[in-house]
Amino acid sequence: MLPRWLGPSAPPPALAEMAAAYGRRLGDCIAFPGLVNSHDHLAFNCYPPTGSPPYDDFLGWSRDVQANRDLIRRVEAIPTPVRVQAGLLKNLLWGVTAVADHGGAPLDGPIQVLAPYQDLHSPELAGAWRWLSGLGPAVLHLAEGVTADSRRRALAFLRGNLFRRTIAGVHGVSLEGEDFRRLAALVWCPASNLFLFGRTADAAAALRQTQLLFGTDATLSAPGTLWDHLRLARGRVADAELFASLTFRAARFWRHGAPDDLVIARRHAADPWDAFFALTPADILLVARNGQPVLVDDKLGAPPGFEALEVGNTRKHVRLAVADLLAALEPQVDTAALLERFGGCGG
Repeated sequence: MLPRWLGPSAPPPALAEMAAAYGRRLGDCIAFPGLVNSHDHLAFNCYPPTGSPPYDDFLGWSRDVQANRDLIRRVEAIPTPVRVQAGLLKNLLWGVTAVADHGGAPLDGPIQVLAPYQDLHSPELAGAWRWLSGLGPAVLHLAEGVTADSRRRALAFLRGNLFRRTIAGVHGVSLEGEDFRRLAALVWCPASNLFLFGRTADAAAALRQTQLLFGTDATLSAPGTLWDHLRLARGRVADAELFASLTFRAARFWRHGAPDDLVIARRHAADPWDAFFALTPADILLVARNGQPVLVDDKLGAPPGFEALEVGNTRKHVRLAVADLLAALEPQVDTAALLERFGGCGG
């Protein structure tokens, strides 16, 4: 019997193949498309949540982060490609099969790194001339603060969009009502916003004007796992909208065609939405990329060539060189604490 499929269309053939391969070992479970994380900074996931919030805007937070020189020295001593791999591991453990790495480069593997658009940082840190330096859509941090001045800077920058480039705004905390009409999408990162500012964007208002995508941001600014973030967000918009922001709508926006990316997870509730939003990384039984497993729970066996790690009192096997990754991180990072953050077992 196939797991209960959550999605806007029929389940992909890969689901039947996985169900046939693993059979009763799957138990009572649900399945859904591989998740698309629309905002992360992969190289910043070796940091714990940092700063002394709440802040008025990201500039105050950034000053506090930069002042923590010892932490920065230790983490930045890790080569960037190694830190990016840590960010990929985090996302894989959460059921993500594609991630938009702001400022990063495209990368294919167990997780696809999406970078089809030009990344700008923010109105505060990207001059208006940057509008002239590229073509096509752009993505930038926008209105990342709670003050009227944060909103004013965002709107002034958008008014400078003389060529009417397609814009995806990340955060949008201080935007209001029809402000969102200026955006092709709002990339909503509620956990990061609530940690830094005690407030997040009006996602319901954004949905009336544009499309909503979901992002986690990096652990530097966002405590908890993607699943914790979703529980923080649930109730602010309809469950189906929240699901779309992580799946088919995000895939369409990022031009990510991957019908055989899927996730199978333990089922803890009869209602399909309750079952989805109750998940934790420990509940992820299988993640498939292009129809091939890239994460497998220990109860399903250990595929050849995969490496094991503990997640929330469960063992997962992943198609990543975990042992080498942790060895490269250990001189500078408490890897046990890192895996607890990724697995949802610690702060």
